[in-house]
Amino acid sequence: MKLISLTIVLLTGFALNLMAVPAAPYLITFAQPDGATFQAHLKGDENFSWIETQNKQVLVKSKSSGFFEFALIEEDAEKNLKLVPSGIPVIKRGQSALRSGTDLPNVTREQLGKMWQSKMDAKRNIKLVPAD
Repeated sequence: MKLISLTIVLLTGFALNLMAVPAAPYLITFAQPDGATFQAHLKGDENFSWIETQNKQVLVKSKSSGFFEFALIEEDAEKNLKLVPSGIPVIKRGQSALRSGTDLPNVTREQLGKMWQSKMDAKRNIKLVPAD
């Protein structure tokens, strides 16, 4: 009986470590370096996450400027997709609303799904090999 109880406890512990926690399901206020603020949703989980405006535009924080900017998709050397800043800040001090109508291509759910899958594959160390 003790062995069965110990086994159940251990298996439950391992299973809990494999689950990813989803992002907060409510609007969060973000601040730009110049003091401007905007609200957006965090999406994804602990393995892959992004910031999304209410009109479904994806944002990333630029490491060089510190501003939250609209995201673009870029392919790295291993042919993996990644989100990169576009150079267009979401909002600047003195603006009353998020920028919209920019000529940037939208990041699709399919692209985000591919990025998530590549992160999960890398985490699991799975290499996909084409069939002969």
